[in-house]
Amino acid sequence: MTYRRGRGSVSGHRRGQRAVSRARVRLAGREVALWQLRRAPGVYRAVIEQAKVTDGCAWCLCSDPAPRLVIRHRAGVYYLACWPSGGEEHARGCEFHNTGGQWSGRNQYQDGALQETDDGSASVALSLPLHVRTTNSAPAGTTPSPRAAGAARSRMGLLGLLHYLWERADLTRSPSPDSTRSSQRGWARCSPLVRAATTGVTSAGVPLSWCCYVIPPFDPAHPDQHDAAFTRFTDRLVERNGMTHRGLVLGAVRSWTPTRYGQRCELRHHRAPVFFSTTLHERIRRGAPSTMTDQRPAGSEQVMLALVSRSDQGNLSAVGAAVMLTNADFIPADSTHEVVMADALTAAKRTFIKPLRYDGAAAVLPDFVLTDTDPETMVEVWGMLDREDYTARKQAKISHYRSTDTPLIEWDVRDRLPDLRLHPGS
Repeated sequence: MTYRRGRGSVSGHRRGQRAVSRARVRLAGREVALWQLRRAPGVYRAVIEQAKVTDGCAWCLCSDPAPRLVIRHRAGVYYLACWPSGGEEHARGCEFHNTGGQWSGRNQYQDGALQETDDGSASVALSLPLHVRTTNSAPAGTTPSPRAAGAARSRMGLLGLLHYLWERADLTRSPSPDSTRSSQRGWARCSPLVRAATTGVTSAGVPLSWCCYVIPPFDPAHPDQHDAAFTRFTDRLVERNGMTHRGLVLGAVRSWTPTRYGQRCELRHHRAPVFFSTTLHERIRRGAPSTMTDQRPAGSEQVMLALVSRSDQGNLSAVGAAVMLTNADFIPADSTHEVVMADALTAAKRTFIKPLRYDGAAAVLPDFVLTDTDPETMVEVWGMLDREDYTARKQAKISHYRSTDTPLIEWDVRDRLPDLRLHPGS
């Protein structure tokens, strides 16, 4: 294992911690501490609604001029999020600062696959349609024709959409360095953020907030509170005027159970399962072996986005699906070793983002980017060193980092984890 110290200032780690706790935003001319807004959103509801009407956004006071923040509303609650592609406008150390535009697989698409506007809305062209003619419906589990290597994609797959929603919900960022392991970012915190991220996104003119059911957190005190919303969602999955209407289900996987015809997928916080054909389930396992392995680290999660139809018996059947591996904080990972690294970085109270590949398996991206150093430090997890193509790719990455004088932390998974703490003066 190798640890190359970064050049330049590293005191930004402490500055970043103060920025998180002291971050302030402006809403309709009024300054508010971000932590107060998050702790008691109902108190500031009126001023947020006024800001949405008067300015159409909030303003982060981390720098001058103040960067815009998106105001999102979902299930009666307002959220602030980084403006699309505006993360680099925020001061280093601000929790809205990110280089997601640089460290992201979203740039692989052709124009039209993903279109974002200045008001924070977006449209995506999905590779699997939400509506199909009943007489020409493709068999469940079919996928688009293979794409030529290196060619830009004209449409977004389900994994790309899942990654886009995760970025849009700002869940590729590590939890606050001030947080403790007792306050893990579980599904109860992630679900509302992902649901809010669907607001303003459309596909083929259909609002994602309407056709995508994000599993809400279960409340034992009110076990039936989401039944009506789920029934409304499934009632839309019908055949009308010769068209079969599909929907999207997004949630954390609890278990996979073999059935006579394939697999039964149970989702956390939810009663109704999603059924997979043997063919589709095997295709997912082959395409994402690290995600679908039974040997996942303790506390890791599988997040699934499934395109579903409703059977005659009222069951949900998957037409296509993408499954993403995460750690307990729902930070995405491309392998089980990356789950271990994400946990270790969080335990070391490092501030980082996880670059997402979207649909581009060949996208050359670092495994993690530490944002508490100046310049950012790349983190690479080397886990498949028995493969010649992987070793060649590793050497190309290392050569690039050296030629650009980019700080780098490496972990050969055959060895122990390196020291991940940020040392003063390093």
